[in-house]
Amino acid sequence: MPGPLEGIRVLDFTIAQQGPYATLLLSHMGAEVIKVEIPGRGDVTREIARDRRTRLSYCFLALNLGKKSVTINLKSAKGRQLVLDLVQHCDVVVENFNPGVMERLGLSYETLRAVNPRIIYASASAFGTKGPWGKLPGVDLLAQAMGGLMSVTGYPGEPPHPVGAAVADHIGAVTLALGVVAALVAREHTGQGQKVETSLLGSIMAAQSWEIAYYLNSGESPSKAGRGHSLVPHIYGVYRTADGFLAIGTVPIEQWEQFCQAIGLPHLASDPRFARLGERLRRLEELRPILDDHFSQRPTEEWVACLRAIDIPAGPVLDYIEMAKEEQVHANRYLVQIEHPRAGEVTVVNVPIQFSATPGSIKGPEPELGQHTEEVLSIYLGLSAEEIATLRADGVI
Repeated sequence: MPGPLEGIRVLDFTIAQQGPYATLLLSHMGAEVIKVEIPGRGDVTREIARDRRTRLSYCFLALNLGKKSVTINLKSAKGRQLVLDLVQHCDVVVENFNPGVMERLGLSYETLRAVNPRIIYASASAFGTKGPWGKLPGVDLLAQAMGGLMSVTGYPGEPPHPVGAAVADHIGAVTLALGVVAALVAREHTGQGQKVETSLLGSIMAAQSWEIAYYLNSGESPSKAGRGHSLVPHIYGVYRTADGFLAIGTVPIEQWEQFCQAIGLPHLASDPRFARLGERLRRLEELRPILDDHFSQRPTEEWVACLRAIDIPAGPVLDYIEMAKEEQVHANRYLVQIEHPRAGEVTVVNVPIQFSATPGSIKGPEPELGQHTEEVLSIYLGLSAEEIATLRADGVI
C-alpha cells in the first residue's frame, strides 16, 4: 500500500547519519529517494559496522534501506549538468555537506531553484550556517559536547562523556525530515519551493528545551543527571536489583505511602526524614541508598510487577538483545525482517510511525554502490546505453 509521500521524488546528497536517516524517513513514507554517491567510493558509512562474514555494513544498511544509488562525479562539469537535469524531475534535494560545499560545486539553492522553482532544498549543517561556527565541520559528538548534553550526562565528578548512540544525528534527522514535509505542504498552497535549514546544534538544544530554559532563567548551575535527571529528583532513576537494573519513572506525591507499602518498606512513609516531599528531596542522598539496598534483594521482574500493580511506571533496563526478544517490540512492528541478497533474512528497525490509511513500508535493502545509475539516467534523462557508457568511460559516473 502506498505511503503518504507516494509520488514525491528526492535527490539525496547526504552522507554519514543525520542526512541519510532523514531521507530514510521520507523513503519509508513513500518517497522515491535517489542517493547520489561518489564513483568508486560512496558514502563513508559503507565502511562502518561491517559484518566479518558478509562484509555487509549494517550502518549503511540501516540508514539507506529502500533507496536508489547513482554515482556522479560532482566535480566534473558533465556531472554537475546531470544533477541540474535530474533536479528538474525531483521535488526535494537534501544535503548535509559542510557549509559552502554545494555552492563550490555550483549546486547552490539559487542555482537549483533557477532550473526548478518548485524544488524543496533541505540543508543540514553541524552548527547552523550563521555566526562564528557557521563554516565549521561537525559531527554528532561535537553537537553533544557543544550543545550542552554532554555536560549533564553521567555522574558528578566524572569527566564529560556522550550518550551511547548518535542522538544528535537522529534528532537532527527527524527535524530535517519534518522541515521537508512542512515545506511540501506549503508548496501545495504557494506553488513555490523553498530552502529548509536545520543543524545538529539546534536540534540537540531543542531536545533539551525545558532544561536549558530552567537553567538560563533560574540562575542555578547545571548539574549532571547521574542515574536519573538533575531536575527530576525523588525516586525517578535507575536502581540495581538482584539480577539487573530497575528503572522507575516517577512516584506521584499522593502515592508515596502506597509505594512504600508495595515495596515492603512501610516505615518510610512515616519516617520524618522522608514523609513530606520537601524533606524527601532534601534528603535524597539518604533515601537512595536505602532503596538501593532494598531493591537489590529481589529480581527485576518481581519489582516491575510490584510497581506496575499500583500504576507506578517501571521497567527493566534491557540491552539490545533483550529488547529484541520482547513481545511488545514485535507487536508494534518496531523490528521487521527483510530479505537481503547477500545476508538472507536481516532484522532492521522500522520507522515508528504508523498510518491507518497510507502506511508505507520498507521498499527493500540498501542499494549497492551505483546500482541504479543506468536506470535513473535512462528513465529520467532519456540517455541511451551508449551515452551512459561514454559518461562512465569519462569518469563522470
